Amino acid sequence: MGLAALLLGGGLTFPVAAGAPHGGGGEAVTTGSDGTDCARADVMTQRESPPTVEANQVESATATSDDPAIRTGSADTDRRRPRERGGDTSGAGTVPAASMERRAATSGATQAAEGDVIRQTQTYERVPAEPGEVAVTLAYEIPDRVVDLEAHVPAEATVTGTDGFERVNASVYEWDETADPATIRYRINPNRTIDKSGPEGAEGRYISVDTGEWALLTRSQTPTRWSYIGQDAVGFNRTVETAGPGAAGEEVVYLGEVATFEETAHNQTFTLVVPERATMTTSPIAVLDSMTNASNALRVGDRDEQVFVVAAPSRAVDWGVEGYQIGDADMWVQSRQTLDNANNVWLHEYVHSRQGYKATRETRWTIEGLATYYAAVLTLEQDRIGFEAFQNQLAAGEQPIYSSVALADPSSWTNTANYRKGALVAGRTDIHIRAATDRNRTLQTVFQSLNGYREPVTQAEFLTEVEAAGGATVRNTATTETETTATVTMWNESRHRRLFGAIPARIGYSLPPIERSDAYRVDSVYRSNASVGGSSPIRLATNETLAIDTVVENAGGETGAYNVTLAVNGTVVAAKQGQIEAGARTDVALGHTFVDPGRYVVGVDGDTVTVVVSEPAAARVTDIEASPRELRQGGRVAVTATVANDNDIPGATTVEFRRDDVVFAQEQVRLPPQTTTTVTRTVTLDDPGPVSLSAGDGTTATTADVTVSTEPTPTPTETTAGTRTTGGEGDGFTALAASLAVLLAALVARRRTQ
Repeated sequence: MGLAALLLGGGLTFPVAAGAPHGGGGEAVTTGSDGTDCARADVMTQRESPPTVEANQVESATATSDDPAIRTGSADTDRRRPRERGGDTSGAGTVPAASMERRAATSGATQAAEGDVIRQTQTYERVPAEPGEVAVTLAYEIPDRVVDLEAHVPAEATVTGTDGFERVNASVYEWDETADPATIRYRINPNRTIDKSGPEGAEGRYISVDTGEWALLTRSQTPTRWSYIGQDAVGFNRTVETAGPGAAGEEVVYLGEVATFEETAHNQTFTLVVPERATMTTSPIAVLDSMTNASNALRVGDRDEQVFVVAAPSRAVDWGVEGYQIGDADMWVQSRQTLDNANNVWLHEYVHSRQGYKATRETRWTIEGLATYYAAVLTLEQDRIGFEAFQNQLAAGEQPIYSSVALADPSSWTNTANYRKGALVAGRTDIHIRAATDRNRTLQTVFQSLNGYREPVTQAEFLTEVEAAGGATVRNTATTETETTATVTMWNESRHRRLFGAIPARIGYSLPPIERSDAYRVDSVYRSNASVGGSSPIRLATNETLAIDTVVENAGGETGAYNVTLAVNGTVVAAKQGQIEAGARTDVALGHTFVDPGRYVVGVDGDTVTVVVSEPAAARVTDIEASPRELRQGGRVAVTATVANDNDIPGATTVEFRRDDVVFAQEQVRLPPQTTTTVTRTVTLDDPGPVSLSAGDGTTATTADVTVSTEPTPTPTETTAGTRTTGGEGDGFTALAASLAVLLAALVARRRTQ
């Protein structure tokens, strides 16, 4: 709830100031605080544009009229306040930007209201002909029990038309009951900069902008007051939407082409809007995963059903802040922000959304101190940073520049003391509570109690909650560290391990070095378990399966579960889960079959290797051998073809064996890269004379000639015992027949003589 921002700073990247409210229409900056919550995703979807969502709220009504039968109600009258003073906002000139194709899309944010409800719709639209202007249509559907209603538009708005409203003064319009819905149309200049206010500011840099091609702004604050009859209160429902492409939460509006990602978990729905103009350094899914994990880890109450986040295009605009949180749970974060940083802006703004309490002057430091501390410790617990990075972030509060700072006295603050020293003191309070309660309670106990306060939390109330969580000694220490300039120091890793438990499993994933050729293997009809590493790109043929020994390493202090995934062109195609002990490293094989030719980027947790897939190369016949080269009629010849694949990818061909250009055999041949094989087929030759034998792929062929001789005239011979034939013809059979004929003739002659 409320509004908060991280300002851009030089040198070390730290949050350096709180932002200002920047609703369209030039609302002034004031100070204050608020917050909301997130959680681990159970459902995930991606949409090209979000659907229309409404933002409804039922405002309280009080009997303030002289007529007891008439009651009054109001909505949107409280200023949306920053969590920390960061400077004043001012108007700014138009910022040029590139062109964008328009298409229809709407979005918004909603809660439900029962009974008679005034329905207000704020519709935002770019004005391409007037860069630096955004058109707003304010529409009201008013129930019968309402007898009068007045609406306020931003003081700097230019009203372009009304229907059902009469002008009272420059910014106040009264409903005249002549139209349903009643509308006010106006234009605003959303360009807002934050002026430097001490070391926390960043002068002249944007927190809200219309580039002429897209716009990022907060909705107009439109105070509405009404009178109605009857005992039951008349509610108020606000819908924020866009007339063209874009997305809207309850407070933040983006106008332009977007892709929208969602995760739902722990009774919350997280919406991450990624503009077409934004380049994400971290994947949207990873951002949502981090925020939902943080939601689960932060057990401090004040969870909103909707969390709306815009990835603000980083390079297109000279932003004045790294991140900006406003309202219950709306925020934007520069798209270049990463998750593997102790100064995790995504989580910093998320923690702000969980701060449901308001602070007094003395407890103002807790707004940024707790957000900075929890952003760092949650990032550590998510295994995105090591203890050293976490320690360095908090140890910044030890710097001599803060030696005269008493956190409960904002007038003593120097160089963002509330962020740096505030985070260190918040962490130390957490440590003290854990030590005093044997880790049964933590600073979250205090955080949760603060969220139960409806009035701004005083220093005495803060210390009371610290004592309730950790005891009188912890309260005394917290008093000293917040009300005096006492030196505070960062704790070491061994104490952190003892009081937070062992450093959690810190599991990382990577590809093996490409030089490990055996860590990249391929299986297919061309080759089996063949090493293909050694150089990039890896070259494959279609329908080959690449197996990679992905590296899983646990650099943490406890055994943990791993979930290693293999992605192809950003899409996960394979995954394996398991357990890995602290300090261990192992290989986990993951594979994917590449069906289509193309150039692919194969990745594991950011490590990538290029794979080029092609149709199989054409293998070719390079030589032919026939044996024997001379034979008699009916003899058989063995024809051997040498087939070579001299390409860097597998090759294939169909070898055709021909006899005088007539195919007598075919053989499908598949070869790994840079290999040669032989194929042999036999053929019987019955006709005498020269015969041309060849082998080829049907278009080209290599030939060998053989000669078939005629059969010689048989010569009778005596047979010896054991002589056998191999068929019904041939020399052995002819000799036997001749001998029988001679014997038979002799017997016949002898009988005749007798």
